[in-house]
Amino acid sequence: MGGAAPPMILGALLGTAATQAANLATAMIAARALLPEGRGDLALIVLWPMLAAQIASLSLSEAMLVLTASGRGEARRLFATGLWLTLALAALAAAVAAFWLSPAALAARPEEVQAAGRLCLWLVPATLLSTLVLDALRGRLDHLGWAVLRSVQALAYLAGAVIAWRTGAGLFGFALAFVASHALALLASAGRLALQGGVAVAPDAETARPLLGLGLRLHAGFVVQVLGGRVDQIAIALLLDPAQLGLYAAAMTLILGLLQLTASISQAAFPGVLALAGRAERVRAIRRTLVVVLIGIALAAVVLFALADIVVRLLFGAEFAPAADLVRILLLGILPHASREVFMLALKADGRPLAVGQAEVLSLGFFVVALAVLVPRLGAPGTAAAYAATQWLVALVMAWQSRGLFRA
Repeated sequence: MGGAAPPMILGALLGTAATQAANLATAMIAARALLPEGRGDLALIVLWPMLAAQIASLSLSEAMLVLTASGRGEARRLFATGLWLTLALAALAAAVAAFWLSPAALAARPEEVQAAGRLCLWLVPATLLSTLVLDALRGRLDHLGWAVLRSVQALAYLAGAVIAWRTGAGLFGFALAFVASHALALLASAGRLALQGGVAVAPDAETARPLLGLGLRLHAGFVVQVLGGRVDQIAIALLLDPAQLGLYAAAMTLILGLLQLTASISQAAFPGVLALAGRAERVRAIRRTLVVVLIGIALAAVVLFALADIVVRLLFGAEFAPAADLVRILLLGILPHASREVFMLALKADGRPLAVGQAEVLSLGFFVVALAVLVPRLGAPGTAAAYAATQWLVALVMAWQSRGLFRA
């Protein structure tokens, strides 16, 4: 991955470690303050706005990153054009979430939950814009700034969660803290980009065409990946009670914490891999990334599997004890899930983003069928089993798709 790789990966790991430590502390506070049902309601009100934002993004931020890092566009023009397109998409997605998604999903919940859900609609523009700005920093190879600023939202949410907990603000207080943390992260990221001279406000029609073209090619796979990452929560929200969603969300907090550490390695390596001139150099960089990811996640998974009962009770309280079994089931799929991040990097770096989409479509179809069969019969454990089986399927498919690259 070149001479810059070790500091790049170290910075990503340190930034992600800080982020995950803050996320874990916040999850502990939310679990103890809201208990399983309230924690499930918190997951529910965040689920739909975030889903709307991700589907509406058209993957413009990643397209901007790719074009900037590979030198196929002027960074300021790419950002300005992406900014105006993202603002339009944010308005559309917020309207859909406000008038359809959130009201339909929260109709049966108490007024407090519905009010918090309305507040969380502000997550749509905040998420889209902060992602765009952070990817602009990645495209400019500002790995330190990207790693540090990713921590701002998590740390701000932690501070807000402490205030909500200490003041007894309840679900609405946690929702307010979550929205405010995203707004603060957006302002901090935009400030750093502005100091680098990377902000421009005039869109460019000539820049819009390649930006939209690449974004749309990337987006099919991204949407399926997003649905694959949230369909388990959607299934629980539709078929089970909020308390089950709260238990599952607590278990997933631990799983996603480990996965974010490995994903950050791939995300940090991606721009550097794109910048390498030769295909052989790219292959070596990707192989090294895969080895680091697999060794790290395997060691962490073994430790967490052995200590799941102790960890869950210590972090979330006795009310969340059933989540320990969910953690163990979810861990059965964590190794293939971590490897997927590297396979996606390999396929995108090799100019085959559509292959990622093909694998994700297959996995989403399998996941939906598995959830439909297992969740009504087994509840939340069935959701965890469906997740683990799906990760193995999609990782094997992506490994097969990448076989030529890894043999090179």
